[in-house]
Amino acid sequence: MSAKKKELEITIGADGNVSVRVKCGDGTTCVDDTKFLEDALGGGIEARDLLPEYYENNVGTGSTQKTNT
Repeated sequence: MSAKKKELEITIGADGNVSVRVKCGDGTTCVDDTKFLEDALGGGIEARDLLPEYYENNVGTGSTQKTNT
């Protein structure tokens, strides 16, 4: 049994907005996988868009955005 590779796609816009997308996570673990980044950026998540895979038991994907004000 091999571990699944996870990828974090991080985008920082010119306006300072940060978007993180988790690829190849297991269902709801995408939220846990980005917690350390949310904390490092000061918390205060503006929006969390959960993709359909989040609700599945196998491979999940999610997206989190943090806006600097």
